Amino acid sequence: MNCMKQRFLDVATESAKKAGKILLEFYKKKPEITYKEDQSIVSEADLKADSIIKIQLERNFPDHSILSEESGEKMQESEYLWIIDPLDGSTNFSVHNPFFAVSIGLLHKLQPILGVIFSPIQNELFIAERNKGARLNNQLISVNKDATLDTSFLAFCNGRDLHSRQNMAKIFYELKLKNNYIRQVGAAALELCYVAAGRFGGFFMTGVNPWDVVAGALIVEEASGTVTDFTNNLFSVKSSDIIASSPSIHKPLLNIIQQALASKGGS
Repeated sequence: MNCMKQRFLDVATESAKKAGKILLEFYKKKPEITYKEDQSIVSEADLKADSIIKIQLERNFPDHSILSEESGEKMQESEYLWIIDPLDGSTNFSVHNPFFAVSIGLLHKLQPILGVIFSPIQNELFIAERNKGARLNNQLISVNKDATLDTSFLAFCNGRDLHSRQNMAKIFYELKLKNNYIRQVGAAALELCYVAAGRFGGFFMTGVNPWDVVAGALIVEEASGTVTDFTNNLFSVKSSDIIASSPSIHKPLLNIIQQALASKGGS
């Protein structure tokens, strides 16, 4: 079993780096973009990176299921499910903002067991395996255990649907009055990695899709962070919202979010 787990890690890492190389090639020139029905951006870079990852996974694990943001799902009778976002931060990428990444997660019986996120511009590779800790370029990382709510850099993201945006607007209004270091950075997977590395104190999101956060959530957990949904239940692949933070600020951050959503018109 240990040999198989190492193979999972090796293939995921190689796939993320190959996809990252493709993204860098497109990043050097202005990418041609199109818009999906929900007005989210997709480019040739997304599709090429997606193809590279799927080819690697299908070649090495032909019986596994795959769920991708760009190419949908290939479901099989397998206990293993790969969840991939070949370009997390497409909008950033399209305007030459370097904050984007490749995200690959692996679930076993719907439980995350592996997360690999590669930031090609910074050449930073974040990895977590269940019960083995989290690493950045092979060095162990940890959340900032001394973080405080009023001084921590907080990042947030929201789904494109109106309900998610309305809820986030309420949360932002309440939280901005208590913390002036709150930002929308635009790449959920990478923002979660920054929480895991102690760079951000916390991250939260409404309207979650699994490819946005599954790999990053495991990386935060393995970096001694706390990851729940907005009802304080442990985060799962079926959750529609997420809070990932240093344990020291999780409760006060959750309280503000719950109070904001309890106001008229919330959640």
